[in-house]
Amino acid sequence: MPDFLFAEFAGQNINSSTKVVQTNGRDLVGQGVGLYVADGFANAALFAAHPRLVARSSNNRYFRALPDGGRIPVELAGAKADGVTDDGPAIRAAANYARAISAQGIRLAPVRYRVEKIPPSEQVLNTNPPIQLLSADAAIDDYGGAQFTRQSGGRGLVHHPATPGTVAELPLAASVAAGSREVQLQAGLGSQLAVGDWVMWQLGEFPYDPVETPNWDFARVEAVSGDLVRLDKPVPLTFAPVTVTGANKRLRKLRILRDHVIRDLTLGGTEVEDGISLYAAQRVTLERIGGINIGAGTVVAQYCDGLTLNDCWQEGWWQVAGGSFGAAFAFAETRNCLLNRPRARGTISLVKAEAGAEVSVIDGSFENTAVNASGQSRGADVAVINVLGRSSVTAHDLTVTGFGGYRLVETSNGQPGYDGVALLSGTTRLEHPTAPFSIPLGAITGTLDLTIAGTREIYNFARLRHWRRRFVLRDGEYLYAYGPPGILAKARAYASPDLAIGAGGQLTGFWLGRQSDNGANLADGATARLAPGIDAHIPCYAGTVGGAGWTYRNEPLAILCTTAAEAGLNTANAFVEFEGWFAQQEDQDGAVSEARIRSGGDGRDPLEALFPAYDLPAIAAESSLAVVLPIADMAGDDFIDAVRITGGLGGVELRGAEALAGSVRLTFANPTSQPVDRASADLAVAFSRAVVGR
Repeated sequence: MPDFLFAEFAGQNINSSTKVVQTNGRDLVGQGVGLYVADGFANAALFAAHPRLVARSSNNRYFRALPDGGRIPVELAGAKADGVTDDGPAIRAAANYARAISAQGIRLAPVRYRVEKIPPSEQVLNTNPPIQLLSADAAIDDYGGAQFTRQSGGRGLVHHPATPGTVAELPLAASVAAGSREVQLQAGLGSQLAVGDWVMWQLGEFPYDPVETPNWDFARVEAVSGDLVRLDKPVPLTFAPVTVTGANKRLRKLRILRDHVIRDLTLGGTEVEDGISLYAAQRVTLERIGGINIGAGTVVAQYCDGLTLNDCWQEGWWQVAGGSFGAAFAFAETRNCLLNRPRARGTISLVKAEAGAEVSVIDGSFENTAVNASGQSRGADVAVINVLGRSSVTAHDLTVTGFGGYRLVETSNGQPGYDGVALLSGTTRLEHPTAPFSIPLGAITGTLDLTIAGTREIYNFARLRHWRRRFVLRDGEYLYAYGPPGILAKARAYASPDLAIGAGGQLTGFWLGRQSDNGANLADGATARLAPGIDAHIPCYAGTVGGAGWTYRNEPLAILCTTAAEAGLNTANAFVEFEGWFAQQEDQDGAVSEARIRSGGDGRDPLEALFPAYDLPAIAAESSLAVVLPIADMAGDDFIDAVRITGGLGGVELRGAEALAGSVRLTFANPTSQPVDRASADLAVAFSRAVVGR
């Protein structure tokens, strides 16, 4: 064993026959013990570039640090993991040296390193300095279970195309048709591209935020002819530069992080903005990456294709002051992003997707434990899944615990045309001491396993039960209808095209609620959804009486329909039709539930009166005839649905059918110039009456 440290190399006169030296430490005995070799790679240039890991003896011999198992231990570069020393320079130095000698990467111990942001002397990003820049040269960054903590804020691990150089901006000069592989750049820009270069196209802008790009992708340059560039894949949408006022009408020549793995690292500290930030990446996998009190998220990704997160998590600060203010995992302009077993607690969201991001979540878990400065639940500030800007999130098997009162899914920020789409499949488990709200029931396609204050209920959304009711409207009615119990998962309503709806109209109220509560008026006021001649979709959210008020969810659905007096509806054939799809409890008696649904019917009891071998009197040419037929159970407000005569009417027209008390009046007409005398034939009158009453 040698009796000197790496720091003492400069004072050692090492024999020329000695090729390998093992130190007994870097600065202190026992810390940073390593092997150093004198070979063709150890020279003055390597020493000048990597003085932390290359030494020069007093007789001008150069020794370089050898990898241990293919990796460079960061302790050889001076990392101390004592919680006081900023180990960032040592870790970055070890990573740079590993790339210089083509080692597999760096090695860290499963301990806590203090790693502050890159100082201005090394800073290559103008804002939000990171603690480490990810290199596209290393295929695997294995951090060995280490934890990075810091006190000066900033960002964590960052990949951005501008960090090692510049991004070439190449604006388009002409429109691109859908399916085209050729784009025309502005004059003289084609010279900046060569065959084999990678570019990203950014074409178009969303209406809400001009920074966002609905049409983007990575492509390789196949040919360059002047300023005409051929790509290896087609542009999917027709695009005209004149339609965009901002910058998103361009190719960008940049460095893409591709086929990369980052694993086994925890990031945290004071006022840390984000953990791992990726911009322009393809086929990247993050494994067992954690964040502690990260502000904007453990992982933030933009313009990424094929991003996989396995067993990543975030532990947010429990109180809003100085705590996590964003989603644990945030995505914008990404596609093919998969989160396996993501975990988060004490944050505002589990996943946020915006600007056309496409994200799939499998077996996610979220603990709603964040509180405000008064120690109260954050309530509506929390959205477990936030999906905006034409983005989509599919979550299969999701568990949410902690405080109730959150938003399970938020798809809108109030800007028209900016909504996202969410789908919850598998089993969605919610367990809270108090009732949650704002759960979009229409987004659930599997099972809702709900436990509130110890009471468990399981609802099957995979097989919804259908219920329909039609209200044929007359003046001054006050109609009630009761439907089945259970969670109303989806609903729609249709009103006749000529109806006047709302205050002062013909239809003044269409209340959707439960047996114990009238709920909301879909015809008037802030909750109005009905409009003449429109198939109105009725959003169903947990926490509303009409949607699925938790207090009344297993009471029968109740509808109250009211019309104005002297509104002209008696002869207008106006109606409102409601359809609902219910998720019912798995452990309820299926026969009872089925009977309740079938008894609801479509709003009428169908009846028929038959007059065998009825002899219709002769009808003179160009004249009409009214006949009254006795029907004992006919009421004056019944509905005549059909009149049929065996063999047809034989030239006679049916001009009218009026329900009377105990009879029906039929009016026939002969439009021809000859009298008509029909032979005897069976005549039937089909009629119905509304189940609902005045």
